[in-house]
Amino acid sequence: MIDEQAETKLILARLAPLFTAQWHCQYRIDVVNNPYGAAINFFLDIRRTHHRERSIPLHTVATQDLEVLERVVWGIRQETALTLNFVNFGHVRWPRSQRWIH
Repeated sequence: MIDEQAETKLILARLAPLFTAQWHCQYRIDVVNNPYGAAINFFLDIRRTHHRERSIPLHTVATQDLEVLERVVWGIRQETALTLNFVNFGHVRWPRSQRWIH
């Protein structure tokens, strides 16, 4: 069984030293569904003006359970105002709210 709070704390702990507010810089968290590895990957995407885009791996949650993912994402949204970008989820809804994942 996966401890969602521990997963959330680990992602936020790895995010903290990488996030330094700078001028002309955009930050985003990419949440990527990996159906072949049966996992969900989290990346920090950094875009600076006149620089190449960087994608830094934060953590991999070893589950495909959307209820677990929903609780992890909720915990991340409580602690940071960064945009979350959901990649490779297809046409599915969150289990609790029944809103589309996008």
